[in-house]
Amino acid sequence: MLPKLGISLALAGLFVWLLERGGMPLIPPADAFARVRWLTLPAYVALLLVTHFFRASRWRFLIAPVKNVPFRETIVLNWIGFFAIFALPLRLGEMARPALTKIRQGVPISAGFGTVAVERVIDGLVTSLCVVWALVALPHRDVDDPIARSLPYYGGLAVSVFAAAMVGLVLFLWQRALAVRLVDWTFGLVSKRLASKVAEKVASVADGVRSIAVPSLAAGFVIETLVYWFVNALGMWLLGWGCGLDMGFGHAVAVMGILAIGILLPAGPGLFGNFQLAISVALKLFFAESIVGAEGAVYVFLMYVTQALVMTLTGVLPLYALRLRFSDLLSARA
Repeated sequence: MLPKLGISLALAGLFVWLLERGGMPLIPPADAFARVRWLTLPAYVALLLVTHFFRASRWRFLIAPVKNVPFRETIVLNWIGFFAIFALPLRLGEMARPALTKIRQGVPISAGFGTVAVERVIDGLVTSLCVVWALVALPHRDVDDPIARSLPYYGGLAVSVFAAAMVGLVLFLWQRALAVRLVDWTFGLVSKRLASKVAEKVASVADGVRSIAVPSLAAGFVIETLVYWFVNALGMWLLGWGCGLDMGFGHAVAVMGILAIGILLPAGPGLFGNFQLAISVALKLFFAESIVGAEGAVYVFLMYVTQALVMTLTGVLPLYALRLRFSDLLSARA
């Protein structure tokens, strides 16, 4: 764990260096907060809680073919899982939710990974399409920042990758029996016992993907996913307006998409560094450097602090309500 923490802290330091080198302070000066419309902050928190709710609730459609998990348990397990993703470095927290679902509900970990795969692929498609739409539909500035200049390339690449991943999931589900047989035969050349175990895991992962083949479950998941991302963008737009940015809803969609892709990269605890860098790069596409370094810096700071507090409280309180400890997430990950 310590080597991974060291790597993650080094990455966070690199992202912070790139952020400040690009002209955005990590902590804005005190006078920059004078123009903030503070009543928008509690409204943003409310929208963030709605976002957090739908992000968790939609998982019930994915897990339904494996087990009928109570709705309250669905919310609680997901909120703890989101906190683990946020808190643990290098996105190691992705492993906590399937492990906790195994502990609490007896769902095989590999099936849990199948549901995570569907989530990541659908979310990746939605957010990368948001980025491509924004770059095509919205007028944006010519910038010198090399990261910002390469966003069209990365947006197109992200759409291609996630579209290919979606096709791969569908093919995997369609040819599940063939995949299991191939795994069993390949590993059987080494060990029959190993082949049996790995084939069992592959079949279990396919169980976690099964929801995309059921129209009612797939539709329910997609609808709540779209609600989740829409409310998320709405909150980002409101907070931007409250910080003094002349931001339209389309700009918020662009910021949201670029942020979602940016935090997929391995990072330090709290997604620190790449969170701030992703938003600053997005803002540079639409606003002058002077605005990005002032109102934009306040926007990034308030968004990060607010999201960190909401993520932590909604994760830690259920964690201890279930009589678990943070160390249990680490052992669950293992």
